[in-house]
Amino acid sequence: MFLNNLLYEIKLHLRSNWLLILIICISLPIFFANYNGNKGISKRNKDIANAQSQLEEKDSIMLSTLSKLEKGEKVDEPYWRLPSEPMTIGYRNPRLAIMKPNNFSFLATGQSDMYTHFKSPTVYGNNFALDYPEMVNPVQLLFGNFDLSFVIIFILPLLIIAFTYNILSKEKELGTLRLISAQPVSTVKWLLQKSIIRFLIFTILSLVTLTLSITIFSIDALHDINSLIGLLLLVTGYNLFWFVLAFIINIKINHSSKNALTLIGFWLLIVLILPATINQIGSTLHPTPSRLKMINEIRLIKKENEEKQNEIMDEYLRNHPELAQENNQEKFSFWHNYFASEKMMEKKTEPLLAKYDLQLQKQQELISIFEFLSPAILMRQSLNKIAGTSEMHYNDYKKQVYEFSNEWREHLVPMLFKEQKFTLENYHQLPKFKYQNRIENNIWLSFIILLLISLIIFFQFSGKELKKQFLPKLLN
Repeated sequence: MFLNNLLYEIKLHLRSNWLLILIICISLPIFFANYNGNKGISKRNKDIANAQSQLEEKDSIMLSTLSKLEKGEKVDEPYWRLPSEPMTIGYRNPRLAIMKPNNFSFLATGQSDMYTHFKSPTVYGNNFALDYPEMVNPVQLLFGNFDLSFVIIFILPLLIIAFTYNILSKEKELGTLRLISAQPVSTVKWLLQKSIIRFLIFTILSLVTLTLSITIFSIDALHDINSLIGLLLLVTGYNLFWFVLAFIINIKINHSSKNALTLIGFWLLIVLILPATINQIGSTLHPTPSRLKMINEIRLIKKENEEKQNEIMDEYLRNHPELAQENNQEKFSFWHNYFASEKMMEKKTEPLLAKYDLQLQKQQELISIFEFLSPAILMRQSLNKIAGTSEMHYNDYKKQVYEFSNEWREHLVPMLFKEQKFTLENYHQLPKFKYQNRIENNIWLSFIILLLISLIIFFQFSGKELKKQFLPKLLN
């Protein structure tokens, strides 16, 4: 019976051109979104390449000057700009801390349009409060980017609604439902088979199209098999949820216009209203401290440190006796005083920054809890993690840059206190930044949650009809 229904559905959709329309409606958004996502990645890689090119050019000039100094040749530069001074290297020739896109970054824009992807932490500056925003088009930020995650989360459910809203009611309105009821199969079983067949058709079309678009525009992504399989599973699970919802609405309401309005209402609730409401609840329950107030407090701490400069320097040298070699108070320069006070600044501002980060973390945890209420939130979080563009990825990137900033200073500050000159040999020993993706995807967990949500809804709201259909057969 199932095979006959399958063949009948395929013939029906081919004759009505529904299958062709469905292929076009799935393919065009997916191909354009993939192209658009890769366009953004190309711009990101180009910006990174330009920054690397500028660094190489600056390094070339610096190495040339260093070579002349080591040969005893005269250099037309003021002493405070000579590359033989460690602080000149630390301030004017910092290393790049780059966050390169991964193979699936085209999948979801996430937070990538809000933050920069490379930073040059220097020995000077408020490295404890590094800022990462980029100037972008505010209209684009308001409406978001047309990427694959947008197509999967927003557009595919609408296509599923258009494909399934009148499976049963159409037969009723055409007068063929009585004929179907006269067949040796119950209406519920017939509807279930039709829904499964349409789910298979829609899911196969969407997965094949998605894989084809990745093959054309993002061939490197095929090397990451685990992420690719995870993406296909997530799309399958998300499609299943909407087909289950459509199946229940077809049973409970069984009227084409009412079915469509109800499903659109659920789409608005799940995709738009719930995520916005949960985000607002998170901001209300766990408001982030005022950034302006935090900056003012940091300035007050800095002013206080300036007034106690001598005491801070004495305490710093007591804590770092290895740096106090034959130095006296008169020989201390701006840099000596700065690094002594910087350590004190970091210690005093740590609670302020920790409080700020804690509130952001609580907001993220709240969103994670409410993922179960909206599969759209779960999909958004999961796709951002696969793409490496989630809030957690950028927060972790900031931590890694901060860690590298400390490593950069700790490498050069001892040279300052020991009055060592920077040489060509020291250049090759400079620390280098390497970004590591330390955020877990949890793709399988997200897929299992989608399945459980779908199954719970399915049996909860269509259990009575299923019992009437299958229980007598089990008893016999």
